[in-house]
Amino acid sequence: MIERRRSLLEAAVKVIAEKGLTGVTVNSIAREANCSFGVVSFHFQSKEGIIFAALDHAAAEYETYLDQLRLTAAGPADRVRSMIDVDFSGKAGGRTLIALWLAFWAEAVRVPSYRDRCAVLRDHFNQMVEEDLKQLADDRGLKVDAAQVAMSLNALISGLWIESTLGGGTMAEMRKRGHEACIAFLRLHFPDDF
Repeated sequence: MIERRRSLLEAAVKVIAEKGLTGVTVNSIAREANCSFGVVSFHFQSKEGIIFAALDHAAAEYETYLDQLRLTAAGPADRVRSMIDVDFSGKAGGRTLIALWLAFWAEAVRVPSYRDRCAVLRDHFNQMVEEDLKQLADDRGLKVDAAQVAMSLNALISGLWIESTLGGGTMAEMRKRGHEACIAFLRLHFPDDF
């Protein structure tokens, strides 16, 4: 049962990435997962149910991967660096996952339920980074608006993800440049740590 649900979520992520939210149907997800419409409906009850479950699945996988790296981090600077490493790795920053996030962000302008769910995730990740940056600033005796820097860093990451979809090099090159840009931004506020 758990494996079937996971395969449906992975199929949904792939279909959303390929077709966007307006192009996805329960049938297209069922085809991708090699199952019937009824199997998808049994597990998720509706198109909206599986769409939100796919977003939550991607966010949970990202956070699990991030948590594993953060466990070995030596301190707040290493935790933030680990997040940037994850964001510009193939694990979190591959075309499929970027396309999934972009699909939700694009529709968030028009669909309040998408906007609300994306806002919850954004606030969660901003808060996580803010806590690390506040601790780092306190440790270094620096006066830094941790909330502003965290929001700016996450916005920079999102913008660089968008930039990576527009071309201008290979995905590996775009990830490397994005990573370097984030480290350079943090160096402005924490020169001894980045």
